[in-house]
Amino acid sequence: MNPHFGQTAEAAKTSPPPCKEHLISAKDFRPTERFSGSASLEPAVVAPGSIDRWISFELGRLNAGLVVEKKTLTRLLAEPEPECRTREGDPHPFDRTALDRYAAVLTREEADDLRLPLTLVASADSDSAYLTDELGAKAVRAVEKFGRAFPFRDGRMALPHSLAMDLVRRHGGAVQLAFG
Repeated sequence: MNPHFGQTAEAAKTSPPPCKEHLISAKDFRPTERFSGSASLEPAVVAPGSIDRWISFELGRLNAGLVVEKKTLTRLLAEPEPECRTREGDPHPFDRTALDRYAAVLTREEADDLRLPLTLVASADSDSAYLTDELGAKAVRAVEKFGRAFPFRDGRMALPHSLAMDLVRRHGGAVQLAFG
């Protein structure tokens, strides 16, 4: 037998080969009382409704920054620094140029009726976000020049998630995204 580096020839003769010292057999992999391979396959027992409460809690955290008291476009245009308050009381500022773009595509009466920010609701059930405000949908369609794309029907305008995220990013606070 050849000694390892730094090992004397005598030590190499006395140490048994490791694989013959501990042979591995199939019984070493059998489930025992301490470990059961089927334990991880059994469903965990949870209280009824606890998952729903947890999901509701997490959605509340995601939606904590949403504006709950909206203002009309006309009122926001009249403010020197247009902003609303979020659910947590933080300011939600609006970009003046974004407000001007909306005012340019609406009549005076529509500007008095349009409440901002518009809320797009993203659902985990589909790959779309929905706007349920008909006047808001008309304004977004006009600002974005959608033409006949994304019509308002059955009480909502459906948009792909990617477009919804892009609208939130580009519309200077005039559009917000809610998760529900």
